[in-house]
Amino acid sequence: MLAVVPYHWAYYKEQGLKGSMRENGFRAIGGLAQRLTSGIAQNRTGGKGASIARLRAGWSAIVGPDLARTTRPDALLAGRGARSSTGGGKLLRLRVSGVAALEVQHQTGQIVERVNAYFGHRMIDDIRLVQGAIAGSTAPPPAPKPDPKTVTEVAARAAAVKDPELRAALTRLGARVALTRRGVLAATLGALFVADDLGAQELSRDKLLAPLPDDHILGKADAPNTLISYYSFTCPHCATFYIGVLPTLRKEWIDTGRLRLIHRHFPSDVVATRAAQLTECVPRDRFFATADALFRGQFEWLTGSDPEADMIKVLAAQGVTPADAQACFANDRALDKVVFDVQTGQALRVTSTPTLFINEENYLNPGSSDAIAAILRQVGR
Repeated sequence: MLAVVPYHWAYYKEQGLKGSMRENGFRAIGGLAQRLTSGIAQNRTGGKGASIARLRAGWSAIVGPDLARTTRPDALLAGRGARSSTGGGKLLRLRVSGVAALEVQHQTGQIVERVNAYFGHRMIDDIRLVQGAIAGSTAPPPAPKPDPKTVTEVAARAAAVKDPELRAALTRLGARVALTRRGVLAATLGALFVADDLGAQELSRDKLLAPLPDDHILGKADAPNTLISYYSFTCPHCATFYIGVLPTLRKEWIDTGRLRLIHRHFPSDVVATRAAQLTECVPRDRFFATADALFRGQFEWLTGSDPEADMIKVLAAQGVTPADAQACFANDRALDKVVFDVQTGQALRVTSTPTLFINEENYLNPGSSDAIAAILRQVGR
């Protein structure tokens, strides 16, 4: 049975945060990331038409069913507005239904990362959103309107956010959360700013980069070196780290007492949030085994027709039943832990996954155990 771990409520209070979205860059380890993303990146010689056709055909598997319902790859534009000064990638023009435009804008960094993982190299550097109808999409049922009191309360909660556009978006999303929290909260990272009853305390950077109450720690508590990593369970790079990098780090650094690893959640979509919740509902001593099972089975459950149901099947070996999972999804404390992790990441300016902090410094995604070991030899204690 799943059991939500105790949560230190008094440690946290609300704050408003904003992080700029940007890509981390794709670094594959061997062919592992390509295997996790369906192996479709074998042919890099197709023309622009072939590339956009491949994106459209695999769009749901790349970005997930929720984003696929409101977005559609429109065109790949070479050398126009790319982020990289070297001009290595293209700009993806992405058609988005008007009602979802603001939410999608907050997820462009994750979309860039997933598209590049799909191709197995840096295909795009940036995304330009254009509003328009999405062919084949069905209109969602009309959402109930929140009452004025709820809107006022949520607006007060978001008042600390200085950017007026973001503040307005968070107010609207927060009002929807108050109506249907379980179904809407994880739609975008922006929504996580206004989670009920919980916000990240205004901690200093030093405190954020030290173990926090309820952090999941692998290794000895008194290890001299600390690696804090932010993950999303739908991120192929994160699966690559867990499967291809962490075992070596564990053997050479963690199990020898020289390094402790702290896992924090930074989900990029609804499905990743559901997966993170499930890991928060297992006994604490099974957290890393559960996370490992999700990453190792990522391809199977993420590319199926019902990722949520399939991830539960993957976790059957961990003792998770469908009834347990539904109870976990309805449990506020499991969700609040995920929300708090995201808020700490936003405070540290995390914008992509995985992001690794090694002894208080952000090294993004070094890409291999050798690269991390080299960093540790330079900055290690």
